[in-house]
Amino acid sequence: MEFFKVNVEVDQDGFIHNKYGGNANAEFLDEDSYPDFSPKISWEKVPNAKSYALELIDYDSCPVIGKIFVHWIVGNIHSTILEENASRKNTDIIQGINSLTEGFLRSNIDESKKPQSNIKSSKYIGPMPPNGDHYYLFNVYALDIEKLDIKLPFFINDMHDAMRGHIVALGRCEFKYKQCKK
Repeated sequence: MEFFKVNVEVDQDGFIHNKYGGNANAEFLDEDSYPDFSPKISWEKVPNAKSYALELIDYDSCPVIGKIFVHWIVGNIHSTILEENASRKNTDIIQGINSLTEGFLRSNIDESKKPQSNIKSSKYIGPMPPNGDHYYLFNVYALDIEKLDIKLPFFINDMHDAMRGHIVALGRCEFKYKQCKK
């Protein structure tokens, strides 16, 4: 497998700016007061890649919620950059379901409300670590296909199923976010 460099702006200690997570001012939060203003992320062009996909994962969430937290899933990216606030503004990409959803199989909400929860949660949701600073990982996948064969809304496993056999290279970037004070 080939590897490539991924970049996200961090300070000298490896932290992204507060505006991308739970310590953000109100202008960077959605109507439910969740952070949904995504950071700029870029990566090296991979020869023969026809598209890219990415995921943003918090592994430090396991002691807090008992599982990894999926913050962002994006597919059908046809450039080597997602500009700041792409989650809100970039209509050329597809976005998968983050871990705030209640639309999963074993949730306790009414079946009729699950689809809406999945659609509402198909966007970037910024870091909100309650128990201390957390590390976050962007994985960017270079793909040999133009478009993922995937039905919206989709979970992270759906994206991995659609990418299987099409990943030509992988890029990774880790950053930190300060404990959420709100």
